[in-house]
Amino acid sequence: MSGVGRLGPATSAGHGPRPPAAASAGRAGSPDALEALRSGRIQDRVERLRTATALVGSAFYQELFKAMRETVPEGGLIDGGLGEDIFSSLMDQQLAEVSAMRESRGLASALYRHFADAYLRTDAAGTEGGE
Repeated sequence: MSGVGRLGPATSAGHGPRPPAAASAGRAGSPDALEALRSGRIQDRVERLRTATALVGSAFYQELFKAMRETVPEGGLIDGGLGEDIFSSLMDQQLAEVSAMRESRGLASALYRHFADAYLRTDAAGTEGGE
């Protein structure tokens, strides 16, 4: 359990850039960020792209952690049942959100760099490409 205590300060210390949208719309991988993106509360195109790529990164990590957990054999002394399944799912979701926010050269950053030129260039040309 000592690793859990160290997780909180490391994330708040800012290891890696936090997307601007994450500050204004809740955590990057959270349902609040998705709702802010869908509803148009995030107006800035750069923030919209950062939020979208962070959401994709978070979803990827969540599926990755879920798949990794499924490779661990079940059984042992204690079987947690439904409670363990719910806890594991919530923990995977939290780890995915933290992973997506902490990465500076990971999936979300690579996606942002890949889409930024075309997405932001359409804004400079006065068109709404992709919207």
